[in-house]
Amino acid sequence: MLGNVPAAINRMARSVVINHPYSFNVQVFRKTVTRTEVETMGGLPTLGGLGVLDSNDEAEFNYSWIGNGFALPAEPFQPSPMMDRQDAHNHGSGMEFRFLIEPEEAEGFRLKSHDVFYLLLGDDPAPAKLAFEVALVEAVINLPPFCRRYVAHRRDDLHVAAG
Repeated sequence: MLGNVPAAINRMARSVVINHPYSFNVQVFRKTVTRTEVETMGGLPTLGGLGVLDSNDEAEFNYSWIGNGFALPAEPFQPSPMMDRQDAHNHGSGMEFRFLIEPEEAEGFRLKSHDVFYLLLGDDPAPAKLAFEVALVEAVINLPPFCRRYVAHRRDDLHVAAG
């Protein structure tokens, strides 16, 4: 019976993310390693005799499309000091963003660390796209099936201009 609570919250969150007026359309891409190596350690390729710890260690990779979806910014409120003029707050560097992301299909993808998603800005045939990379997946509720929130960093090198 207790397991019904997170399942219901996931259904509700999906409905909110898809139908919210501030949701963005997103395209999601997964990093795939293209390097093939004869030497392996524990089934994983090695770099010069050392085990590869993370896909960031790889030099040869591609991004492959895994699906479209919807993203809703989900920033937690954090108090910030006010500016001296009292007309704005100093919210910090803005290097970390949180999103609720849902695939178009009900049984679609699950994002992982290092997945890249593009926020589509507008309904044009070729809109501007802001790139973000998933840095961390947070569990909002600690009962399975977990309610996930994605912590992302901007990837300014991957942005796409409109047109």
